[in-house]
Order: sequence, then structure tokens, then C-alpha cells
Amino acid sequence: MDGIGTLSPVDVREVWATEAGDFTPWLAGNADLLGEALGMDLVHEQTEAAVGRYSADLVFREGSTDRVVVVENLFGPSDHDHLGKLIVYAAGLEAGYAVLLAPDFRDEHRAALDWLNSISAEDFGFFGIVLEAWRIGDSPPAPRLRVDVKPNNWSRSVQSARSAGLTDTQQVRLRFWSEFLPAFKEAHPGWTRATAPRTEYWMTFPSAGGGLAKYSAAFVAPKRRLRVEVYIDTGDQKTTKRAFDALREKQRQIDQTMGEELDWDRLDERRASRISLYFPDSIRVTDEERWPEARDWLIQAMGKMRGTFDPVLREMWD
Repeated sequence: MDGIGTLSPVDVREVWATEAGDFTPWLAGNADLLGEALGMDLVHEQTEAAVGRYSADLVFREGSTDRVVVVENLFGPSDHDHLGKLIVYAAGLEAGYAVLLAPDFRDEHRAALDWLNSISAEDFGFFGIVLEAWRIGDSPPAPRLRVDVKPNNWSRSVQSARSAGLTDTQQVRLRFWSEFLPAFKEAHPGWTRATAPRTEYWMTFPSAGGGLAKYSAAFVAPKRRLRVEVYIDTGDQKTTKRAFDALREKQRQIDQTMGEELDWDRLDERRASRISLYFPDSIRVTDEERWPEARDWLIQAMGKMRGTFDPVLREMWD
């Protein structure tokens, strides 16, 4: 058939001349591509992050869990040196996930990553990502990040739920988020790449504000409340409060768009601030007969919050 091109591999060094000077900065600016491969919502935090006398290539923050993701790159086959560094960096940064990224993986390093996953706790995992570049005919080269090794988050979660390590409440939360996440992704396609259910009382999702803010759905146990919120945290109390105050100046516009009354909590004693919308009735995560009601409200309320705040956050972030 005419008009069909031939896909051919490209040496990664033809795309990025050097690993440290070209590829690492490129990946820092393309967190979405790595996030798509990993099934995570990633925000870049640091490049060449200090860990003792050494430095990790890249550090990201995973949106739905707020855990650190550390990445070690190399241009060439995987080796003992970079695998060892990855483990050291993950330990030093207390990472939730560790990623070794290379154009080619040797069998012994693939086996080592699989073994590390087999002995790791439920909230930790190792990935092996193959860096590729392809083109069709004379087209510009296109990068591809192919997952070669990954933890099995779902089976771990199920195993954990059956173990004595989780409380009854944690097991209930795990079941709720396991049902909620697929329904949420179906209602709001493309919003999140999160794949693993949670045992915590909350889940977070990315916003157009990048590192300025994120959205959260949470069961608030002391008051038996269910809420969605814009959670504002820049990592610095002063800039966070300035961001909150800037949003507060637009309260009238925001309230009109939402069509509902929001709770504005500056939280002066804390680093973060929040803007919340609450479920109208008292509810607990253990009220399993009300899960469909809670799930439907969360999905609708999160959509309204995103539709209202994303344009404002995007303007502030840009």
C-alpha cells in the first residue's frame, strides 16, 4: 500500500549529543513523557540533586502519592556503577520509586531490578526504562521510553490488604480507591496517569498550576466529612500564602463559576493552604453502602473544581 513509511531506529546520540548536558535537561522538561511510561503524574523538582558527595540525575514528585521519584540515566548498556548509584540515591532521598534509564539492559541488571521489586515494600518500586529513538523515512527522530522492568503495584496492594500489616480501615480505603480510580479516569480521561489504589484517606491529582497547586479528594475522619480541594503548596510558606492571597482576590469570579460556596483556609500556622468543597452530609469511608453516592459526588465535584481553577492557576503558573 502506498503512503506507508518504514519505522527505523535512531542512535540516541544523534538526538542528544550528551547524556548530562542534553538528555537530562530535556527529560526534566518532558516529565509528561516519563510519567506516561511509568503511569504516574510527575512534577520535576531537581536536576543533579545532591546526595552526600554525589548527585542524582533527576528528581520528580509523584502527584497522587506525593512520593519522590529518582531517575539515573546513562548512555550505553546498563552497568553495576549506575545501578548501585540508583540504590544509594533512592535511599538518600527516601524515594518512593527508583528509575534506571538506559538504551539497553543487560540480563543481570534486569534480574537485579526484578529481585529488588520482589523484596520491596508495597509503597516502593524499581523501574527499568529503555530509551529509544525512532523515525519514519526522513522524519525528525521521535523519542520513546519503553518500560522493561516495573513493580506490580496492584498485586502488592492486594497482598497487603490480606496481610496483618494493614488496619481494617486501611483495607477499606484500598477497596474504595480501587473502585473510584477507574471510574474517575473514565469520567475525566487524560487527567491522571495514576494506576495504583491508595491505603491513605486521600488521593491527589495534577492541576494546570504545576508545582503551585494540586487537587485532592479526601475523607476527613475527625469530622466524618468528604471533601475536594485545591491544595496549594509551593514548598515555601511565604510564596504559598502569596499564591493563596492572589487566588482570594479572584474569589468573586471563582464563586460565580463554581456556583457553590467554598471554604477558604489560609492555614497561617502551616506551610500549605487549601480551598475546599464539602459533601453536604456526614459520611465515612466505612459507610460502604454509600460508596456509589460518594464516588459520583467526588467525580462531579473534582470536575467542577478543575474547570473553575485550572484557567486561573494556568495564568498564575505561566
